[in-house]
Parts: sequence; structure tokens; C-alpha cells
Amino acid sequence: MSATSFIFFGLMLIPFIIFIIWLVKQDKQKNYLGLAVLLAAIVVAIIVAIYVDAKYMKLQ
Repeated sequence: MSATSFIFFGLMLIPFIIFIIWLVKQDKQKNYLGLAVLLAAIVVAIIVAIYVDAKYMKLQ
């Protein structure tokens, strides 16, 4: 794993997961708002990963 990956996990992913867990626990009416936010974030992350990977592959 490169240094960029460690920075991502340390500064972005772990706080985001903690935020999602907190959001789900705050949802007293079980509307599953936290799960909807998580699902949207996963979809955006997949789209960005595909786009960045395709752009990187064109450079080589």
C-alpha cells in the first residue's frame, strides 16, 4: 500500500465510517437515512474509481 492509501484510510475513510455509524444510531425512527447516505457514497466512490482508473490507464 502506498502512502496515499494510508492517508486516504486515516483521514477520509475512518472518520466517514464513524460518521455513518453515528448517523445510523441517531435514527430513532429507523428511516435508514445513514444507510441511504452510505449507499450513495459507495456509488459515487465506484464511479470516481472507474473514472480515475480509466484516465490513469490512458496515460500509460
